[in-house]
Amino acid sequence: MYKTLITLSFFAATSVSALAQYKIEPLTLYRPRIAEFAVETINDYRTNGSSELLGEAGREIERDRLYKIKLGAPLMIKSDRILGIQLKYYQQRFRFDMDDQPLAYDFFEHLDSRKFTSTGLRGIYQQDIGDNQKLTLLAGAELMSDELQWRWQTTKYFLSGIYFWQLSRNTKLGAGLVYNHVMGRPTFYPLFTFEKHLSTKWTLDLALPKSVAIRRNVNDKNFIIAKTAFRGWRYNLTNALPEGPQFLTTRKADLQFTLSWEREIHDWLWFGVDVGYTKNLRYYLANPGDRARDALIDLKSQDAMYTSISLFIVPPRRLLK
Repeated sequence: MYKTLITLSFFAATSVSALAQYKIEPLTLYRPRIAEFAVETINDYRTNGSSELLGEAGREIERDRLYKIKLGAPLMIKSDRILGIQLKYYQQRFRFDMDDQPLAYDFFEHLDSRKFTSTGLRGIYQQDIGDNQKLTLLAGAELMSDELQWRWQTTKYFLSGIYFWQLSRNTKLGAGLVYNHVMGRPTFYPLFTFEKHLSTKWTLDLALPKSVAIRRNVNDKNFIIAKTAFRGWRYNLTNALPEGPQFLTTRKADLQFTLSWEREIHDWLWFGVDVGYTKNLRYYLANPGDRARDALIDLKSQDAMYTSISLFIVPPRRLLK
C-alpha cells in the first residue's frame, strides 16, 4: 500500500527516488508532500481599480480564502520508470466588507457573489537515464472559472520536461522547459532547480523562477522553512460586466514571504502552519488572451498578512532506508 504513495505527485516521484539512491544523513531527510488538504486565508486588504471607461473605485476585502485538495494514484511502478496521475481541486471565495462603500464596479460584486474553481488532472512520467540522471515529464489540463464550462476561455493546458542530475549525495540539479496555454495565451519559460544539503540541519532549495527556500530541520519530526515565492491565480469571469463581453479574465500575481512549521503526526501523516506576507505585483481584468497593457481595469491590492493550515501525506521512512 505504501508504495502507491510515491507517485502521487511530481515532487514525490523525483525527490523520493533520488533520496533512496543516495543515503543522506537522517536529520537532513525531507520527505515531499504527495497528498494534501490546505486552507489559505488573507484578511483585511483593500483593492483599488482604475479604468478609462469605468473610472476609479476601491473596495475592502474582509476575507480571501483558498481551499486546496490534491490526490493521486499510480498507473505503473517499475525499477527504472514511474507513471502516475494527480487530481487537483482548488476553490477560492472572496468576502467583501459590507460596511464599506457600495460596490462601485460590477467586477467587485461579481467577486463577492461567486465561488472560483481551479480543477484538473495531470500526469507524470519519470524515466531513469544513465547513472544518477532522470527525465521527468509532466502534462495536464485545468479548468479555472466561476462556472464549470470547458471552453478555451476557461482552460489551461501545460507540458513540462525537466532533466535531473544527482551530482553528489548532497547536491541535485535540474533544468527544463515549461509550456502553458492559458485561456488562449501561450507562454514558454525555462525551469531550473537546485537542492543543496549545506549540513545535516540546513538545506537550500531553489525552483527558479518560482521560489527560493532555506530549510532547517529541528529534528526528524520538525522542520522550519523560510521561503520567497511568486504566487497568484487566474480565472475566467462569466458576465462580470453588464455591458462587456460574456467571458473576461482576471489575473493576480503576488510575491509571498513565508515562514513555515511542519510537524509529524504519525510517520507518513504531517501538518503544517504557514505565516507570511503578500505583496501584490500585478492584478487586472482583461479580455481572454490580452495582457496587462490591454486591461479593461487595472487593479492593485494592498500588502497583507496571510496564514495557511495544511494536513498532508509523505512517504513512510522505511521506503527511504
